[in-house]
Amino acid sequence: MNLHPGLIRLVILLAATTIYGRLMGWGFGGMASEAHYYLLNKSLLAVLLLAYVLITRQGAASGLAGATNFRTLPIYWPLFLLMILIMSGPLALPDTGTLAALAAVAFCVGFAEELMFRGLVFHWFEDQSMRRRVLISALAFGAAHLGGLLASDAVAVILAQSVFASAVGAVIACARARDQSIWLPIAVHAGFDFVALAAAGGIGSAFEDTPATVLKLLIPGIVIWMWAAWLLWKMPRTQLAPSPA
Repeated sequence: MNLHPGLIRLVILLAATTIYGRLMGWGFGGMASEAHYYLLNKSLLAVLLLAYVLITRQGAASGLAGATNFRTLPIYWPLFLLMILIMSGPLALPDTGTLAALAAVAFCVGFAEELMFRGLVFHWFEDQSMRRRVLISALAFGAAHLGGLLASDAVAVILAQSVFASAVGAVIACARARDQSIWLPIAVHAGFDFVALAAAGGIGSAFEDTPATVLKLLIPGIVIWMWAAWLLWKMPRTQLAPSPA
């Protein structure tokens, strides 16, 4: 049986990023500041991915040069609502320096993950229907978060995070299906991550191994998946992504 070339590339990408994460954990896990460790980790990953995309001339096809469609903003409403709920709850805001580092981490994560899953994955599966591309992108995004099982014994939290990530990925992918650019997905993704990390007071605090953390991930994840399922149901089966400008 012949495997789809995009699937082979996706498996290699997930394996490479997982190995990268483990190597960074071993090499720099002793840094004093958690935020600065993640900033180094995620900024280097973003640079490496961007270099790969530019060297292989996949920038335009990945949405780096397309025109942004701001009319897709209503699609993101569950993420905006969740940001409002997070900010309206109890906050544990860190100092200004840590906030700045968390903002940079959020941008690097948003850039790297959108370039991978709503950029490269969309491009690699361009011969598939848009529904399939959305689902492949979302499920791959959720699977990527399972890599945390290699570094942590917080199994329930990581599984819940994977469900939540796949739901968020599905909604962002549905918006990306109507957008030539990945810059708006990057902005929304980075904004959401920053709000979540800042409100929790840091990266580790956002994913504490507690039943409350599992519920905070699973309940919104299920609701967001319901919205994504509605968007997928309304999507024409043969819809193709807009061509890059």
